[in-house]
Amino acid sequence: MNQAAPTPIPINDIVGPVWFLPYPPWMIATAAIVLVLVVGLLIWGIRSLLRRKRPPTAQEVALGALEELRQRMEGVEPYAFGISVSDAIRTYIRSRHNLAATTQTSLEFLNAIRDNPAFSANEKSGLSVFLEGTDLLKFARAEAGQSEMISLLETAGRLVRGEVQPGQKARNDKS
Repeated sequence: MNQAAPTPIPINDIVGPVWFLPYPPWMIATAAIVLVLVVGLLIWGIRSLLRRKRPPTAQEVALGALEELRQRMEGVEPYAFGISVSDAIRTYIRSRHNLAATTQTSLEFLNAIRDNPAFSANEKSGLSVFLEGTDLLKFARAEAGQSEMISLLETAGRLVRGEVQPGQKARNDKS
């Protein structure tokens, strides 16, 4: 019996490394850089939107002006004080209620708001007392001590905050 010699297994050549990524390395690196840039721009854009401040309200501006005036009140002559505190309130009323408070005399302004429903009776009387006090300082050049100027500042602050004068009832009270 003749046995047939087994056929040798063919030997293949050694093949180089098998590339398992679908794209060349330069394309992957470029895509990664672009992705990092896009994510960075999105983060920067969101942060800049969050950092934007809203403009201050008329009330915040007026209260800030009154607080600044309170801090530098010592040594200020009554005339300059009267002008500053009156200007802060009149500017607030112009911005808040769209009235010509900065260009009218006190009497003209009080006549203009007499029938205005935006102001309560308490606010009207508070404005009347306040404007009378500032007019005395501005036009009559009346002397005022620290306590009178503080009283005007407190009245101005209550007017801006919409608070009721001490001893008076709120406008929503029915009693």
